Amino acid sequence: MGIAILHQIDAQLVKGSFRQVFAHKAALTDKFYEYLFLEMPDTKAMFTGDFSHQKEMFASVLAAGVRSLGQDAELLALIERLLLRHRHLGLTSGHMYMAQRALLLAFREVMGPHLTAAEVSAWGAAIRRLCQTLAAGIDTPAT
Repeated sequence: MGIAILHQIDAQLVKGSFRQVFAHKAALTDKFYEYLFLEMPDTKAMFTGDFSHQKEMFASVLAAGVRSLGQDAELLALIERLLLRHRHLGLTSGHMYMAQRALLLAFREVMGPHLTAAEVSAWGAAIRRLCQTLAAGIDTPAT
């Protein structure tokens, strides 16, 4: 079975379980930021003002990411928007990998009891691909 087929299967599993994940978006978001701030305590200072707005943006990016699965142009546009939105923070690829770890831990903890092992694995693969692409984009100078 080729890599492209595996990506298609993962995409189908992610899209098929999206409603369940989105139903737990508040718990997932809370747990993500809990792990993120444990991993990188100084990042908490980056979030000022209304944190509920930040949580809604997180859920919005999650939904946009799922909608763009299998549509490379849409996914690349989403990644570009995220990079532009976060560029002023001076994030490094190391930050992205720590955020990836926080998101994977949060996802497994919150969604593990609600999804099949295959769905959790597919979401993990999608999260890793997104974070690795963001990390690569951070390391690439802006044009």
